[in-house]
Amino acid sequence: MRANNNQAGFYMLETLLSIMIFFTACLTLFPIQHQLMIEKKLIREEEKATYFLSVKMHEALLGKSSLGSEIYEDIISSPLTLTITRSNSLIEGCVSWNNVKQSETTTCQYAIQQ
Repeated sequence: MRANNNQAGFYMLETLLSIMIFFTACLTLFPIQHQLMIEKKLIREEEKATYFLSVKMHEALLGKSSLGSEIYEDIISSPLTLTITRSNSLIEGCVSWNNVKQSETTTCQYAIQQ
């Protein structure tokens, strides 16, 4: 009879330990997974904004784009502000937006007009 009690206690302890390991793994891995998804979205937004800026800078070099500031709503998940200025032979293009982490991000590119 005692052997059965000891064996049952061992199985309960084993089950409890297994459940603790499972929940510890979940509570460790889920926040890491969430942070990785945020960082991936941050990189994707920056890539899209930089590509959009390079296209607009190319248009500005060809004279097809207007100078000044414009807001674009459909490029990334938040409004994107494009500013193109010209001084002498230098063209400066900048895009600004609020990223996934709700901080303002600005990327600029420069070109020499010939």
